[in-house]
Amino acid sequence: MCSIKIVCSIVFFLLSLSNIYCDKDADINTLQQLISSLSRQDNSNWCCNIDPGVEAAAKTRQTTYYVQRHARNKCGYSDCGLFGWSSCTSWCDTYWSEMQHGVETYIVYTPRLCPAGNLVCCAGYITVINHCFTYQEVMNNKDVLEILVSMGIPINPTMG
Repeated sequence: MCSIKIVCSIVFFLLSLSNIYCDKDADINTLQQLISSLSRQDNSNWCCNIDPGVEAAAKTRQTTYYVQRHARNKCGYSDCGLFGWSSCTSWCDTYWSEMQHGVETYIVYTPRLCPAGNLVCCAGYITVINHCFTYQEVMNNKDVLEILVSMGIPINPTMG
């Protein structure tokens, strides 16, 4: 329903322009701008007729990590030997964490954009004035499209 209002408002706008002066290129330009500004605001109706692939890029990032450390220290003496007449060193274990910094390399996969020459309407859509419309939208606005053709604006419909 919204597309009907859009196309009707475009035609009325073009009809008002054609009463003032008739410049086919300017009318087509104006029509393109109006359709773009009032469109679905997404590209779900456009497809690429090739597989553009993905681009792999190596990226780096700074990392912070902790390492567990260990040390053995003298912590005193104890009696030892025959009758405890000697002294032996006592050892204590100490544990701690140290913060370390490093650099990590990872790969990011980015889908490539479809070249403009390979953009086509997806299945179920029809190209009219370089925009993709559903078959239902075109049939519902057949009279409006006929007015555009009678004004000399080529609509060049092609199936997606």
